[in-house]
Amino acid sequence: MVRQLPLAFLPRSDQPDASPAARDRHAEGTALLVAVDNGNDALKGALLHAQLPQLTVRRISTAYAPAEVMRVGEEIPTWQVDASEPFWIGNEALQVATTVESLPIGMSPERLLDRRWQHFFFACLAELLQAAGYGRPGQNWQGEYRLSVSLGLPNEELSRNSVHPTVLQALRPLLETPRLVQRTDEQGQTNTWRLRLVDVMPYPQTFGSFVAWYYSPTGEALPTEVVRHVTVDIGGGQLHRCTVTIDPHPDGRPRLRMQATLLDEGTIALARAVREHLRSHYPGIRLSDTEAQQVLVSGTLLRGGRRVDVTSLVSDVIQARAQRLLTHLRHLLQEEQTFVMCTGGGTILLERSLRTLLGQRRAQESMLIVPRELAAVLNAAGGYLLAQAAAQQRIQQRLSAATASRDEEDH
Repeated sequence: MVRQLPLAFLPRSDQPDASPAARDRHAEGTALLVAVDNGNDALKGALLHAQLPQLTVRRISTAYAPAEVMRVGEEIPTWQVDASEPFWIGNEALQVATTVESLPIGMSPERLLDRRWQHFFFACLAELLQAAGYGRPGQNWQGEYRLSVSLGLPNEELSRNSVHPTVLQALRPLLETPRLVQRTDEQGQTNTWRLRLVDVMPYPQTFGSFVAWYYSPTGEALPTEVVRHVTVDIGGGQLHRCTVTIDPHPDGRPRLRMQATLLDEGTIALARAVREHLRSHYPGIRLSDTEAQQVLVSGTLLRGGRRVDVTSLVSDVIQARAQRLLTHLRHLLQEEQTFVMCTGGGTILLERSLRTLLGQRRAQESMLIVPRELAAVLNAAGGYLLAQAAAQQRIQQRLSAATASRDEEDH
């Protein structure tokens, strides 16, 4: 598998007003391949480990909070991007911060242009690099990294040959400027990265799960008799359906045709219902969307300085409100011509109901509920396989061009 791609292999920008990042693509050096599924409830990242032949995958809750001063006790990891305010992210923010701010939920133009989200995004990239062994233990300076990012976006923001113009506009600030990212750990030691995005390759989020199901890590299609595959992606912000028709071809390379539909809100609808239900029991509790999502997942609530088990209250809401989500699935199960795969973080929450529903209506060989350890990160893993395929294609194109050039010189 390819970890890094020469900058010269990336798509060329010949526009006179190209951004510095676009012009820099053709300098000497390489770009590290990274995949990011930009989910509403969490950012999921995938990256080949620096030394080991394995994929490093991280899920970081979409939680952002301005850092507070610790007067006594151990610090928690604190981030700063360029001249931003110090901030906390992920589970640390949820566990310690007095106030957790909700980052935008919904479509990419609103989310990507939010300055807090941009800082959260680059902090997550640095954390992914560190987890995958790209670093210098014991040193402050961790290095400069050029990144080629395979970025999972809502399905409806992409068509067969293009990305929606408003999404491209929102992506531009991510490519324009190198970012200085600093992380101060629990002992007060600071690590610093310089990150530059030199290429962004958007892909439909839900298609990533199909890719992870259908292809091997080396890019080969796995043997299957399935010719119509439906992925039901129960995400934090949206519930999506992705239908892929597999057309076997004599040359051994199947033709794929993908259609995707936004069916409804995702688990955020359940989280907001949980928030209102808890307020009726505990009027003094006011949760942000991010905090409500965390309560939905963990079944615990901070009250009176203690973690209180609210599993029964959460279960009541799930049982009452999940029917709307399951109704969409019932309609899909009536289409007996398809193979149905359920994935996404919502699959973990609704696993029992899904198994009951699918068991009543489907033969075992015509369905799959993605295991909970993979369900929340499968889109990102598939996105990395797409990045690998694009990299291999670009390498092959360069090799073919070089061979053709030598042949012309010989003649």
